[in-house]
Parts: sequence; C-alpha cells; structure tokens
Amino acid sequence: MPHALWTGRSATPHEAAADLGGALARELGLDRAPDVRVLPADTTGSPAGSLLPPRERYSGMPAPTDAYLYVDAARPRPFELRAALLRGRTLRGRTLGLGSLLYAVPLHAKVATQVALTGGGAAGPQRFAGDPTAAARLNADADLATRARAVASTRAGTDARHTWEVDGLLAVEPAPSGAVLLARTLYRATSPRWDPRAVAVLDLAARIETLLAP
Repeated sequence: MPHALWTGRSATPHEAAADLGGALARELGLDRAPDVRVLPADTTGSPAGSLLPPRERYSGMPAPTDAYLYVDAARPRPFELRAALLRGRTLRGRTLGLGSLLYAVPLHAKVATQVALTGGGAAGPQRFAGDPTAAARLNADADLATRARAVASTRAGTDARHTWEVDGLLAVEPAPSGAVLLARTLYRATSPRWDPRAVAVLDLAARIETLLAP
C-alpha cells in the first residue's frame, strides 16, 4: 500500500511493527527484517541507553499517539529509529497511521558541541550552525544543506488546506563514542509501497561523517 495506514483488524501496533520491519528490510536490501519493538505511548519512547532523546511531551502531531515503534539495527550500519503511531477513526473503524520518524545514527567523527541545520524561510538560506569547526566543514559542501533539508522534511497533508507540520530536527551532537546524527523525517508515500526514508538518512550520515573526519 502507498500509505502507512492500518485499519480495522489490522490496526494494531504489532501489525504496524511487522510492516515497518519489512519496509526497512525492503528499502535497505536486507535479507532479514530488523526487530521492531512496541513501546507504550506513556513511556520516554526509547529504552535505557538509547542514543535517541526522550520523546517530546507535546508531539505536534494531528492525532493522539497510540504507541511508539523502536528499532535498534546493526545493518547496513548501526542506527536507531523511533516511529510514532497515531490513533484515529474512519468509517472503517479504528485506524493507525505512521507519524514522525526520528533516526539516531552513530558517526565515526567528533564534534565539540551540537551543530544543526538552521534557517529557511524568513530566516534566510538553511545552513549548519553551532560548533564552529564542524559547521565550517559542513557548509563547505554546497549541496549538503539541500540534501539535509530534503531528509528533514516534516510537513505533510492531503492538500494546501489540510496540512500539518512538526518541528524539524537535523543535528550532529557529541556522543560517548564520537558523535550522533539525529534526523526527524516523515515516511514517503510511493507506489505500490511506502518507505521510511532510511536510505536517505544513512546516505546523509555517511556524507556528514566523511566531511567531519579528522
């Protein structure tokens, strides 16, 4: 199906978890789907020791959160993913839909402080700001901000009058092992199936890692 929606008897977190695992395997070319855990909506949204920050108190999403789906994968490179499942109802009964996706990708690089994609709209062209050394390296790649903006797209809707948007996040932060890329995005509706943007996020992580290499 082109959209990440589950209705009727299929509208369960475990059904959505299985489909998310399958979508990741398909997009990343894996022979086995990564394990996907279901976490209750009233938790932090990630287990102890995760590189993901706790979920926000207010999600900004257009429907209540039913649960979170959590992935800790090792291939094709280590990454974590938290996906929000939104709850609603239609004429067909209970419905679940995939909301925002937050990726955490460890990098073999170091930053002294956070460096993040900023700007856009009235704030001017988007650029990386924060850690001066890291920001200078990332901004030296003229195409990187465009790629990062495409990954960090967090606006969706059926038409111009029916849209919703959550706060964007694309940042490299210090981590015990070096650094971590945090990227919030939305799944992409394609035909015949939807994809969770994992390839775009991991490709961006590899490019940032190369630019920040000592």
